[in-house]
Parts: sequence; structure tokens; C-alpha cells
Amino acid sequence: MANIALLDFEAQSASTSTGKIISVSGILYNDQFQELDRFELFCRNVPGYIPDPYSLWVNKGLKKLKESNLSHYQLMLEMHKKINQWSPCIWATWNGHGYDYPLAEKENYRSLLPIYILKTNGNEAADFLPFARAAKLFYPKSLVTSFSSSNNPVFKLEDLGMKNFPDTDKSKFHTATQDCEISAKIINKIKQTARPIFDSSLMTISKQKAKDAIVKNKLFTTALYYFGKSRPFACTYLFDHPQYTWPMVYCLETDPKDLMSLNYESLKEKMKKPGKFIRAIPLKHPVILNIDYALKAEPFKTIGLQKLTERANLIKGDPEFAEKCKKAINEIAEEKKFKYKNKEDEATAKDPHNQLYSGGFLDKNSLDNDIIKKFHTIEWDRRYDEVIKINDPRFKYFGERLIYQNEPEALPKKVYNRIHLETAERVLRLEEKNFTTIPMAEHLIDSIRAENDINKEKLDYMNEVDAMIKEIRIVYEKALSSTNKKKEIA
Repeated sequence: MANIALLDFEAQSASTSTGKIISVSGILYNDQFQELDRFELFCRNVPGYIPDPYSLWVNKGLKKLKESNLSHYQLMLEMHKKINQWSPCIWATWNGHGYDYPLAEKENYRSLLPIYILKTNGNEAADFLPFARAAKLFYPKSLVTSFSSSNNPVFKLEDLGMKNFPDTDKSKFHTATQDCEISAKIINKIKQTARPIFDSSLMTISKQKAKDAIVKNKLFTTALYYFGKSRPFACTYLFDHPQYTWPMVYCLETDPKDLMSLNYESLKEKMKKPGKFIRAIPLKHPVILNIDYALKAEPFKTIGLQKLTERANLIKGDPEFAEKCKKAINEIAEEKKFKYKNKEDEATAKDPHNQLYSGGFLDKNSLDNDIIKKFHTIEWDRRYDEVIKINDPRFKYFGERLIYQNEPEALPKKVYNRIHLETAERVLRLEEKNFTTIPMAEHLIDSIRAENDINKEKLDYMNEVDAMIKEIRIVYEKALSSTNKKKEIA
């Protein structure tokens, strides 16, 4: 097994598209979970981005924002140095595919740094939350958990830490370093108490290995999480999603005979109803286990291996059924897109923050790539001359803003005024947006202050956040006021 590096981010917003990292920690372990190295980085707030007050309360990030001497851009550069130093390794997270990896990729994108550094050059991106759930599902004594009101195991990192390692300092939860330490302890405990689950987790980190495990095994077990509970499914591969390319599998608790006899329209209607017999397995470190695990649970225990095999053979022997299902999946996806599409969605899609994936990959052999590499190696007063040479409007947008955020005097006055005004208009908008604006932050602060059971610590904290937001408001209101006065004179 390669070295394993635990990685955790704390951000000033829950949004991966517009939130900014305020701290990042990493701890490098060998295959015996002996610590080899660690780092911890903090940075101040980024001009033009408004912290979400609730996120700051959860991760206690206000002090880091106010006291750090490191800029966000410097934090990103230092983080990349450490990643390169530790690579190649397995980068491990807790709910990383749901948050940490998208956040890191989008922050790399906005910083004009290698976007997929955690998944390339021999690195693999792991997420152990689904495997913790699978360990508890199939080896109930492997982890100690609390239970929800619905009697489902709770997998919040703080809760697992206190239950399994009671000497843990509870006050440090939601700090990046503490979360790394607890994640490592939990992963190591899974290795000790549910070894087959841990071993299986190492086999599906890479997309190709995961895809091979799904396609090449006629029968396999997966564990899917919904309605607050991890559930086992006996599956067989059916086809790749026509739009998203991830594997679609048939869940074998449903006898396919009756479905195969339906005409296309009836089959499509059946697929829209609850109780899906076809499910997606995105290749983001999925749980893929031997079929024996499903046979330990109902209804698969009652159905039995022989009947499950017969159903899988029936599906494999009818490619026309797979094609009909694939066509229906595609049409249902298109209908959903059309139903929920509106002008606001189109405007949001045009925001460069949201175009990392939709805008396509940056060609490594392109002139833009060469310019971006050079951008990081020259003095600030020369960087604008390089940025204006970039053809891709996304990277030109963020290149200008990196200069605005770090060395605004290096921008031509006209360009600075344009960006400063655009930023002011963005953060002072009254209507709700998919990013935190100053009015939204102020409204949230008022809502938190109005909580019936709010304690003095939280109230004082919100007052501090409010004071910071007020200072930011003054800066951008001044920008709008100056522009309006110029218009009046003209």
C-alpha cells in the first residue's frame, strides 16, 4: 500500500463554487498509519468574497481570517508545494467527493494552478465515509456510533471521534487538523475491525479499477446511502449513462421478466416511479464488494444466489432491454433539464466560477497553458501583460482577479476600477444568489442573533462577524458611490 495522506479543508462558505478556503491541513502516514509529516496553513479573507456567518461559526474561522499574514494565493502555492512533495500517494478524505475534492479543484482553477493535482501523476483520491458506513453495515461492531431518531447510525466525524476515541479534545472539532487526525484513526480502526472492507476500499479508488470491478463481475454487492441509511444491493452491470458516462446497474431484487415484456413507453413510465430497479454508481471511490455481502441481508438472502444469477444471465442475454433502458434514462434526464431550466440558471452558468467543468479542459499543449505557468513565476507588475494574452475567457477573468486580490496597484487604473465596480455590484446585490452577498450575510447574522437559545459565546461571535461584514460593506459602498457621482457629473 502507498503512503496515505489525510487532507481536510475549512472554508468561509459551504459552496464549492464561490466559497474560499481559509485553512487546509494534511497529515502523511505510511501503510502502518505511522505519521511521516504534516502541514497546516491559514489565510486571510479574499477581497470580493463574503464569508458565510454560519460557516465561520461552525469552523471557528473568524480568527484565522483576521490574524493570518498569508494571502489565499500564498496558501494555495504552499499547499501545492506540499502536495508535490508527498506525491504520489493516496489522498484520503471524509466526504471528500462530496466537498473537499470539488472545492480543491475549483480553488485550483480560480488560482490558475494544476486543477486535478490530487488525482494525477500517480495520485489517487479516496473518500472513506462510504466505507465507514459499509463497515458498520456488514460488521456492526467495527465502529461505535450514535443513532438517529430513525435508529440509523450517525457518521458525523465529531460524533464518531468522541464515540470511538473518547479522549479526543471536542473543542478542536471542525478544525482541519483535528478532522484529519480523527479521519485517520477511524480508517485505521476499519482496517483493524473490518479488514475486508478496508482491503476492498483500496481496490476502487481509481476510476478504471472501479469500472473494471463493476463490469467484469457478473454479480457484486454495493452499498448505497439514501434516507439516512446505507443499504446493500445485489447488482449487475447494465450500461453506461448516455450523458454522464458513469455505470448504471440493475438491482437484482426486482425480477426483470415482467419489465422485459413491457413496451418502451410503459417501461419508461415504470422507471420514473419510486423503487428504482436501475441505479447509478458514479466512479468516485464506490463501494464494490463480493456478492456474498448482499446474501447476508434481505431480500437477497431469501432470493438466493441461484435466482440472482439467473436474473443476471437474463439481463446479460437481452441487449435490447438494456438499449431501451438506456434510451429512457437519456430522455428522462433531458426532460428534467428542460423542466428546471430558467433564465437564472443560464445566468449562473455564464458565471466563470461555475465553468470549470462545463468550459472544458485546458489543453496542456496550448499557448494559454504556457502563459499561465509563466504567470506564477514573474513579478506582479509584469503579470497583467501575460493575462491579457490568455485566450480562454475563464482564465483571463481569474488572472485579472488574482492581481486585483493580491497586488491591485499592478493593474492599469481603468482595469482596476472596472473589476472593483463589478465586485461591488456583485457583493451588494439585494436578491438572493448562489453565493454569499453582504445583504445575505447580514440577514443570516440577524437570524442567528434571534435564536431563542443563543448563548453569549455565539452572540459575541456573531457580533464580531457583523463588524467585519460592516467594514467590507463600507469599502464596496464607497466604490458604488464614487461611480454614481461620476455619472452625475457627466
